[in-house]
Amino acid sequence: MSNQTDEFNEFTALFERTDSFDDYYRSDLTTLIRFLMHLGASSEDAQEIAQEAMMAVLKTWRCVDEPQAYARAAAKTIFMRRIGKAKRDQDAAKRAWTPEQHRSPFVSFAAEAESVMQMLRMLPPEQREVMAWTIDGYTPSQIAKATNQNAATVRSHLRHARASMKNHLARHRNTTREEE
Repeated sequence: MSNQTDEFNEFTALFERTDSFDDYYRSDLTTLIRFLMHLGASSEDAQEIAQEAMMAVLKTWRCVDEPQAYARAAAKTIFMRRIGKAKRDQDAAKRAWTPEQHRSPFVSFAAEAESVMQMLRMLPPEQREVMAWTIDGYTPSQIAKATNQNAATVRSHLRHARASMKNHLARHRNTTREEE
């Protein structure tokens, strides 16, 4: 009888843990897709990769302390695997994304978000990745831990990315003013 009770308790615990995964899945899927798009994935690829990453989270659900960070790390790995080692340089990363691929019925973007996406496209992959994590609300220390990088390196990428985006905005404003 004790053996059956243990099995039932184990099943109940698994069910409850899976139930909490369902809540996590519903709350994080859209932001995970957006994260992948910030990395440079097309809308369709981002949706597929997010599903694969969520499966990885589910498989390790019992031992994952930070499922959002785990999902993003898994998603990035899957994305990088998809574009291949030969395509990791900046030119290939730029070619992997086009504006029309970002239109999706699942993720809506305002004009400001589209502008951010265009600026992210211009960044080198390392800076784009750090910005994607930052946009998702992670601190440089959390990003460093999740991506196995030195925190100073993450802060450096973040500083350079912000400076590049600031310069781009300044140039855009000056061009707009000259046209008026």
